[in-house]
Amino acid sequence: MRFSLSALGGLAVALLSAPAMASLYHDYSAAPEDAEVDTGNFLDRWSLPFIPVPKIITEPAVGTGLALGLVFFEESEEQKAERSDGSLVPENITIGGLAFTSNGSRGYGVGHLGFWKDDTIRYKGFLAYSDFNIDFYSLAGMPINRPIGFNIKGPAVIQELQMRISDSRWLIGAKQVYRKVKLTLTDDLSLPNAALADPINRYLDNHLGDSAVTSGLGITAEFDSLDTPIDPQEGYNYSVRYLVYDKTIGSDYDYASYQLKGTNYWKLTPAWDLGVRLQYDGIAVDDETVLPAYIAPSIDLRGIPAARYQGNAVAVAEAELTWKITPRWRVKTFAGAGRAADQFNELGDAEAANSLGGGFRYMVAERYGFNMGIDVARGPEESAVYIQAGSTW
Repeated sequence: MRFSLSALGGLAVALLSAPAMASLYHDYSAAPEDAEVDTGNFLDRWSLPFIPVPKIITEPAVGTGLALGLVFFEESEEQKAERSDGSLVPENITIGGLAFTSNGSRGYGVGHLGFWKDDTIRYKGFLAYSDFNIDFYSLAGMPINRPIGFNIKGPAVIQELQMRISDSRWLIGAKQVYRKVKLTLTDDLSLPNAALADPINRYLDNHLGDSAVTSGLGITAEFDSLDTPIDPQEGYNYSVRYLVYDKTIGSDYDYASYQLKGTNYWKLTPAWDLGVRLQYDGIAVDDETVLPAYIAPSIDLRGIPAARYQGNAVAVAEAELTWKITPRWRVKTFAGAGRAADQFNELGDAEAANSLGGGFRYMVAERYGFNMGIDVARGPEESAVYIQAGSTW
């Protein structure tokens, strides 16, 4: 067996520095109550605490890849004191990240979640640039015999501002969305194509190559009794969002979008939690053939590729059962189903797309209630692995 001088030197440094490293681990990364890894102590030493969130992407829609995010927690000295006493005061949270995948997709973005004036005002803002390659399985409201690959490129801005009604759990506010997207083919497809129906050929001729703007304004209403916004374990959150996209506010397309979403969390026993998500997304448009492919909502479940099942009306239900093995370690199992149709009254006849899976979580920063872990999910056609940070929903 051969040993290089550098390897021996490295081994010596490691052995000599082991006590110092152990002390550093205990002082900065070990929780005093259980001596397990906890970044909260380390974060407290920084004026602006943050957690790096590396991620392996296995989203079926864009392939495998890598992503890196930074989650910054901002709080006043008063909030720190309250949190040390066990109070779960919401944080101001800033997020930044970038991602690359095997099919050539990439994206960059920053976001901010603000909980201001003792959580009487809430702000959500996101700025992103995407360059995604995604397969679509229906166009102009019509299924196609094989998926067509599109490149979707451009910036997006999403903002939402809400005000709390008195001292209640109700919030009302406004939301703004702006996207500028250039749509091109990733497939080597000659147009018009004899294998495609005439409406599909016309659709592609009308939408490819030009940059299009979708600009929307709308209202929101939300009931929130969750114990924490980062990774809730108890409480309810129900929200309604209605946005109008119109040429008078800079949109190239006229339509409306609406979403009804409910997330429910129950502590069944000290060791078992149950979560249930119910969600409905829809769009209202006079002629759906004029809308780009990426506007129609799709079934959003782990194990199902983005844009795999699209429709003007999409309904999803998902349940997640959590077993707390220790205060830090948790195991999850989940199952969900979704349906997509052209109209709400057709959802009952639409074919269901089901998914199921399981995973685990580890509380990396107890001070902030921040968990990370891995989920493995199986959909109708394939399986996927997800690295999760914070709340799944």
